[in-house]
Amino acid sequence: MQNKLLKSSGSVFNLLSLSTPVFLSLLSSSMMLLCDRYFLSCYSLDALNAVAVAGYLIMLFQLSSSRLTSINQVFVGRSIGEGRLEKVGAYTWQMIWGALLTQMIILPLGLIISTYYFANTEVEHLGRVYFLIILLGHFLFPLGTALSSFQVGIGNTKILMIITIGANVLNGLLDYILINGAWGLISPQGVKGAAVATVVSQCLNCIFLFYYFIRKTANFKYYTRQWKMKWDLFKELIQKGCPLAFSKFFGFLMWALSISLIAKKGGDYLILLSFGSTVWLVTATFNEALMKGLTTLFSYFIGQDNRQGVIASFRSGAIILGTLFVLLGIPFHFYQDFLIHLLLKENLSLHTTHLLHKGCYWLWILFIVEGATFLTLALLSSLKETVFLFKTGAICGGLIYVLYYFAFSLGNIGADKIWMLNWGPIIFVFCLQAIKIMQSYKGAYLIHMRTGQEISLTK
Repeated sequence: MQNKLLKSSGSVFNLLSLSTPVFLSLLSSSMMLLCDRYFLSCYSLDALNAVAVAGYLIMLFQLSSSRLTSINQVFVGRSIGEGRLEKVGAYTWQMIWGALLTQMIILPLGLIISTYYFANTEVEHLGRVYFLIILLGHFLFPLGTALSSFQVGIGNTKILMIITIGANVLNGLLDYILINGAWGLISPQGVKGAAVATVVSQCLNCIFLFYYFIRKTANFKYYTRQWKMKWDLFKELIQKGCPLAFSKFFGFLMWALSISLIAKKGGDYLILLSFGSTVWLVTATFNEALMKGLTTLFSYFIGQDNRQGVIASFRSGAIILGTLFVLLGIPFHFYQDFLIHLLLKENLSLHTTHLLHKGCYWLWILFIVEGATFLTLALLSSLKETVFLFKTGAICGGLIYVLYYFAFSLGNIGADKIWMLNWGPIIFVFCLQAIKIMQSYKGAYLIHMRTGQEISLTK
């Protein structure tokens, strides 16, 4: 798959060829989560709400630790761009060990935080049961990210798509069997069944990804059997990955605390939260896939000091994002009732339905706002500006919590505004990231003009 990267020009086609398989694999994950929510909604609305609330605390740990191991993609892409293939396997192994080590930190931390997170909510018992089962298998998620970032980093996204889709089909089958029971032999397990299905399918996902990482052909090209811990490489990855992980952790901690404020209000607020979070799981897939494709291209071109390739990739990303925004307007505008009845099975009042209709528009705009921020985040990650990204992530999370506190604890803002309040902090962070990028490129250009020497963007 190295040849794909060597022939890359940063065009829309290049970006789509890398991002589409990633999107399909992520979409399969989102669709399985959607099936998970659908089966739970058929089981009971309390079960659906419990998983929606618990899901944010789970993402707090999963996304922060996965963001740590995802830095492997940057190092893999750069190593290929620089022609240092012997480091590709070694870098990935360091993140495999790092993923396993996260369990030692996340398990006790999760037990402590969950005690306070679920307290005095309508979903306290069910939410805590679901969370604790997922927590026991937590290490599988950063491990899967470390292994998948290797495949994305070398441009081999098709095998990632096949494995991920297979694992998610299994997840869907297990959801159907375990949540509602089957054949009179398996009793309905509700949220327990949903959690077990998730852990089992993720375990198999990691097993197959590891096989394709360790097999002979991969070892011949990328030295993937260099399994020993190399502290110099591990330290290099941790130094760049930890700020991203802490940024994600702090940002999602603030978001989880914000969600806790909404969960305590119950009623329409909890319904809007369940609906919006489920829709967001699907739409965020587009942005995540686009970011992963861009990160691979950016890292490769930066490894070559190819600024034109970086600029072309960024432009292609913006074109694709704008196109997706227009296309998503179709379901968000014309098929609102279909989305609502697909995800919420119980009879809803006219007032609640009206709030959900407005929430669809706010979620649509949130997609483009987040997507723009993901474009700049991909470039800054590839430039290894991880400390800066930690600061902007902390700012975004803090601002969201403050807004939610004043809006829902001290004030009585409508339930449909849950997703609208995110716009301001995210737009502010996008502006900060865009300024940082312009400063980096303008500074390099000015130095080049004054000295006549090429200034490398590689750090």
